[in-house]
Amino acid sequence: MPLHADQRPLIVSRTGEALTKSAWDTAWQRFIRAALKDGTITDDERFSLHDLKRKGITDYKGTRHEKQEGSGHRSAGMMDVYDLSLPVVKSSEE
Repeated sequence: MPLHADQRPLIVSRTGEALTKSAWDTAWQRFIRAALKDGTITDDERFSLHDLKRKGITDYKGTRHEKQEGSGHRSAGMMDVYDLSLPVVKSSEE
């Protein structure tokens, strides 16, 4: 296993190897089915991995540029898809 964190996979299999896309998709579906079965979420509350990314980007308190950098998106246009925060405008009373 590499000593430097930037050289290690974030999610690993039981053997310590990087999890394959197929294994990750299977694990995610098991996770969601279990959450539905035990009542943690309802069918209407079901969410995807992209929903988690959207939530993280939207909730982050940084600037739009910081959000784009942190999310790894190359184009500012992708932020229109992932950043669902409402623009803050000054009140007409100010």
